Order: sequence, then C-alpha cells, then structure tokens
Amino acid sequence: MTRRLVELAALLLAATSPACLHAHGAHDHAHAHETHAHPAAAGTTHSHDGHSHDGHSHDGHSHAVHPHGTHSHSSLQLVADGSALRADWHVLVSELDAGLRLDADGDGEVEWEEMRGRRAEIEAHLLGNVAVRANGAAASLRFVELVYGARQGTPFLLARLAATAPQAIRTLELRYALFPPGDAGAHADLRIVWAGAGTHEATVTPRSGTLAFARDAAQGSFARFLREGVRHIWTGFDHVLFLLVLLVPTVFRRTAAGREPVDGLREAVVRTAVVVTAFTAAHSLTLAAAALGWVSLPGRIVEPAIAASVFVAALLNLLPQVAGSRGAWVAFAFGLLHGFGFADVLGELDRAGAPLWSSLLAFNLGVELGQLAIVAVFLPIAYALRRTRVYRAGVLYGGSTAAAACAAAWFWARVS
Repeated sequence: MTRRLVELAALLLAATSPACLHAHGAHDHAHAHETHAHPAAAGTTHSHDGHSHDGHSHDGHSHAVHPHGTHSHSSLQLVADGSALRADWHVLVSELDAGLRLDADGDGEVEWEEMRGRRAEIEAHLLGNVAVRANGAAASLRFVELVYGARQGTPFLLARLAATAPQAIRTLELRYALFPPGDAGAHADLRIVWAGAGTHEATVTPRSGTLAFARDAAQGSFARFLREGVRHIWTGFDHVLFLLVLLVPTVFRRTAAGREPVDGLREAVVRTAVVVTAFTAAHSLTLAAAALGWVSLPGRIVEPAIAASVFVAALLNLLPQVAGSRGAWVAFAFGLLHGFGFADVLGELDRAGAPLWSSLLAFNLGVELGQLAIVAVFLPIAYALRRTRVYRAGVLYGGSTAAAACAAAWFWARVS
C-alpha cells in the first residue's frame, strides 16, 4: 500500500513534466502570435495580408472576431439581443472548397485570387447550409461582411450575418449542414448568446439534425465562468506546479535539527491552510485589480515571471528551514504574479453582457474550487508518506529539483 501511495505522490509532481515540452505554445494564457483578418465595410471582401482588394487599406492592427473553440474546424456564434440576431460564422476554407471547388488551378491551396470573383456563389453556398428560425419563424439572414484570413496558418472565411425578428427573440432553432462530404468525424462548434441572460454551447455533427434553444433555459454566465475558472487552474500547468511545490513541505515542521514530519493530520491541515490562504488572497487581489483596470502588466512580463516564481519556490524547498507554513510568504509574494496571469485569461473570455463583478467572482471562485480539489488529492497522500525516505528524497528533493528544471525551461521559452 505504501509503495502505491509513493508512486501516486510522485506521479502528482511528475504529471506536469510533459508540459515543460510545450507549455510555451499551449498554455492557456500564453499569448499566441496569430495572423488575423481585417474587418471590412459591408459588402466587401478582404484577404488576410492586410490589404483590401476593394479600395480599402488597413494598418495591420485591427482584428477579426475571435471564434469560439479551436481552429481545426468551423464554428458559429449566434447572438440574440432583443429582436436583433447577429451571427459570426468562422468557416474553414477547406470546407468551402469541398463544396465549391475553389481551387481552380489544382495546386492544393485556395488562394485569394481564386475566391474574390466567387462571392455570390460563396454566400449562396453558406446560406444553403444553415437555417435559423427565431420564435418559430424563419429568420432571413443577410450578409454584413465577409473576411478572408488565416489563423495559425489555416485559411478561414469569417462571415458576419444579421437578421431581425418581429418580436424579442425567445427561442431559436438551427439546422447546420456545412460539413466535408464523407468525413465521419466532422463537427462544428456552436454557441448561442442570449444578451443579458446566458449562453448555450453545443457541438454540431452531420447527425445533429435541428437543434432547439430557449432563452429561459440558457446557462447563466455565472456557471460558465465558474467552470472556466476550474478548467483554467487544472490546465494551467505552471499554476498547478507552483501549488504542488508549495504543498510538498507542509507535512513537515521546522525543528532545531532541521525538518521533521508533523505528528498529526490536523497540524498538516492547518499548515496547508495557511499557505493556500496566502496564495489565494494574493492572486485574488491582483486578479480583481487587473480585471477592474486598476493595474495592468503586459503578458511578456507576467508569463516569464510566473515561470520564475515556480523556479524560486522549488529551489527554496531544498532549504531545511522551509517547512510547514513558512512557505506562506512565498505563496503570497508570487501569488500576486499568478493573479495577473488569471486576469489575462478572464479578459479573453466573452462575458456575453454579464456584469464584470459577477464574471470576476465566478471565475475566481472556480479557480479556488479547482485549487481545493488539487489540495484534497495531494495532502492525504503527502501526509501518509511524510515519514518515508522516498517522500523526503524522491518527492521533496527530487520532485522540487525536477520542478525547478521544468520552470527554467518555461522561463527560457517565454523570453526567447
């Protein structure tokens, strides 16, 4: 049994190690460098190179709508605001090509010149593959603009559409059929935003048929931001590793001879609570301050600093005087940096008309719940193994050294 617990404890520290290889590019609040299309005036179509082909010029800094979900498939967002309906449809050019044969020269790539003269066909094809009913009546979608561009090297077309219903929209029905023929795994992300009420999110497949949504059944923004907070702390490898590094020495107390295991679980819980509370108070403070616009730090500073915080905290674990709740000052000082990281993620989320204070509260609460779940799993294991040589040598010293190496790799990736 002890051996099993040892393996599990080591796994908890090592679980974040694969992230050392790709955290710089995949981390939730690392800022990806993407090429965005440029919004055009109604009735024009633009390429992703920053130059209009209809007489408009751009400075190269405006951005298209950020589509929901990943960029390996299409996505559609519908926003119902009173009687007005808006749609932002992010369509992969490859999916358009499958139905329209846009690749005229057959070189395997669809270029802007091959698309610019086929706007009418593209619009007709799009409208033929989506049907929306508002309050039971067909919604007459009209094109506001088309934007052509690329994200992460993948060509896409962003179609903005609009419609107006006779009365405030309470229900929506959608049929979506824009899928590559013969692709059994084809799917698209769908998001329905009810202004001031909440959202629906779904994955549409060729077998989905007609989907129905009601404003009264929308998921409140509070629940969505709560979930996002939990998801972020669980997938933010640097935050998780920092928390684990803080937790490792909480099952020890400082004595004249150095570090000794605590005698009872209550003592370990109290010491852990002090450290976790310090971390929570610190990152909640800067998260709120940044979200409210009181203070701001650029990501190019925050991201390397967070990696450095993990590195320093891990090295401190190698010192015998760091035991129990003595890591609280480290948790608070560096927790201030982690709060700015959380704020970056919160700022990128679509609040869908929800008040800032409720989004901030829900997101922070989600972070704390996710954090407590990690503590609830790790602490009993650490307490059970605290007297073993494997925990002291393998987890405390070996694990902290590995964490420092991982953090150093993150730091180098984020500054290079």
